[in-house]
Amino acid sequence: MSAFLGPIHHWLYNKVQWHEELLDEIVEKGSSKEEKTNIYVEASKELYGEPERRKLTEVIDEGNIHGWLQKRIESLEYRMAYIITNLLENDILTIEELEEIYRENGRKAYKSLDKELESPEGMFKSIYDFLIDGMPCDRVNRPVEGDNNYFKWVKDQCLHTPYWEAVGGDIEIYNRLRRVWIDSFVPENFEFEGKQDGNHEIRRAS
Repeated sequence: MSAFLGPIHHWLYNKVQWHEELLDEIVEKGSSKEEKTNIYVEASKELYGEPERRKLTEVIDEGNIHGWLQKRIESLEYRMAYIITNLLENDILTIEELEEIYRENGRKAYKSLDKELESPEGMFKSIYDFLIDGMPCDRVNRPVEGDNNYFKWVKDQCLHTPYWEAVGGDIEIYNRLRRVWIDSFVPENFEFEGKQDGNHEIRRAS
């Protein structure tokens, strides 16, 4: 990465901030049902670091931009996996309640766009303006083919698995919630299909 702060760094940090807000929504729902939710939130901070919510220009280590952003992603990923796993295992939230949070967040993300998306490829690109899949150099999502009616891509690797395994969680929980998010982001005149083998497709609804 460049030694100078540029648009790509703001883009990545904005994705982290979007997920910090998503985690806030999960915590808020959990707290509304059970006070001990805060125990898991505080434990996640002690284990994996406090969330950083200030402007990037105020906090970035310009001598190590790549490393600093990587640490922000790691902290978020660990805390997200840890909190979700504990809320589920302690019967504070159900998977259906989490799905609804992700569903509403996906819809909110689409509504936040400046304009309606008209092509499947445009949707693919916009999805990853929100979702985190490591650093840009990791090249996790590989486009395969597409036209004005459909777009296919392959997720070549899952960078989220180590975080979930480290907290004793199930990566399939994450994958399920992620598919719900994408499905909700894609507008009604298109359809999304995400398979467990990593193949994904957005196509125009018939």
